[in-house]
Amino acid sequence: MIKSYQKELLWLFFIFTCKIVILILLPLTGDEAYFIKWANHLDFGYYDHPPMVGWIIFIMSFISDSYFFFRLFAVVTTFVTAYVIYKIALLYHIQKHKALLVSFIFLASPIDVALVLITNDVTLLFFSALGTLMFLYSLQKNNLSYAIFAGLFLGAAFLSKYFAVFLMFSLLIFSFYIYGSRAIKSVLIVASIVSLFVFQNLYFNYNSCWNNILFNFFARTEYNNYSIDSILRYFLFILYIFTPWGLYYLYKANFTKNNLFWLLISILGLAFFAFLAASLKNKIGLHWFLIFTPFIFLLFTFMDDKYLKKLFRYNAIFSVVHIVILITILNIPTSLLSEHRKYSDIIIYTEPQELCKKLEIFDDERIFTLGYSSASLLSHYCKREIAVLFNNSKYGRMDDKLLDIRRLNSEDITIFYKNPIKEEKLKNLCSSFELGSFEISGATFHTATCRNFNYNEYKKEYLEYQNEHFYNIPKWLPIGKCYFKERYFN
Repeated sequence: MIKSYQKELLWLFFIFTCKIVILILLPLTGDEAYFIKWANHLDFGYYDHPPMVGWIIFIMSFISDSYFFFRLFAVVTTFVTAYVIYKIALLYHIQKHKALLVSFIFLASPIDVALVLITNDVTLLFFSALGTLMFLYSLQKNNLSYAIFAGLFLGAAFLSKYFAVFLMFSLLIFSFYIYGSRAIKSVLIVASIVSLFVFQNLYFNYNSCWNNILFNFFARTEYNNYSIDSILRYFLFILYIFTPWGLYYLYKANFTKNNLFWLLISILGLAFFAFLAASLKNKIGLHWFLIFTPFIFLLFTFMDDKYLKKLFRYNAIFSVVHIVILITILNIPTSLLSEHRKYSDIIIYTEPQELCKKLEIFDDERIFTLGYSSASLLSHYCKREIAVLFNNSKYGRMDDKLLDIRRLNSEDITIFYKNPIKEEKLKNLCSSFELGSFEISGATFHTATCRNFNYNEYKKEYLEYQNEHFYNIPKWLPIGKCYFKERYFN
């Protein structure tokens, strides 16, 4: 049967080769460096999200600490996702050639091309796809050993990102609607195993200021307002994932109301409704949909063969357009972008080693930046701890746990930033300070050496705000330990 898909396989080989080229050319991103920092400080959990991506990077680092190697997990995830699409289609009696072609369509899509970074959304997709397949096997084949694997994989998905709850709830509805009482044993086994992962996360949060809960459900939504832009983004992302031609061919499809149909309705119906509701007050990102991409592509199994062939061809061409644009951008000499307002950011990501050389003159002092991306990136390349200070952002607050600011009192510290550092930021916190700057490839970077850092003033200007906005634990939540309050507001 593979011989009949030689053209498709050639397309896929070309796309895969280009994807590896992009993986190599693309500089390490701030979020990736942040997750590598997670792995370098192995813990039961972290400020922003559950810990799975940090654990995966930690395990992989025993083989290599190259971020190119870490990104291979994303590449493997795309093949695992295609395999899951293929196996679920076969499980619900889709013809073998159609199941294979739909999995090829996924591998030829721009979503596949974009999966080159190691992020928590990638580990979420990896474990949720395998967990769903194992759970469906346990239901369809009445084999409880699959339920054990389903529990392990879905538990790992939960420890990747809380979005896994939407998928698990959908699977629960589907299992009882279709399989009735036959699903009870599988559901109980899966729920028992997943609950262990949930309890692990609850225990971490109980002893860590309820970090994940406060960040995901309070801090990041505190100032969100209703916006028509976010709703439009939601619909544009759906159009992008399905593609206009994909939606057109779905319109022409003959949907048979079989078990696969009800599975996809259960999962995608809840997901799209939940994301639509969230888009009323939150900016929806394309990565939000990643966990549900296997089920989006499974919708295409309801198409006629003639439309599937066209869909593959158009998706492959669309992906090649993405590839050409990406590789062109990644090969543009940075000097041509010198007038861009983000030129300093470009240099941080493309020439971090040069930055590290410039910062070597501050070897005797602690170096801080004003944002988690640059701090994580420079920590990775400079092979030294560079933390975040003078920052009241709700994002990337891992250093709140790692850094005890009381110990900086009366010390000399150095601040590095891509923009000029305002004197007003320093005058109450330093007995004296020296401003400096240096250039790399035409981009100017700024430093400030703060003499005799004043912890008490910093507490008034920054820590009290952070305590109110990021560590304001609701009274109905029991508190085991909270490093932030114990240090600064005991």
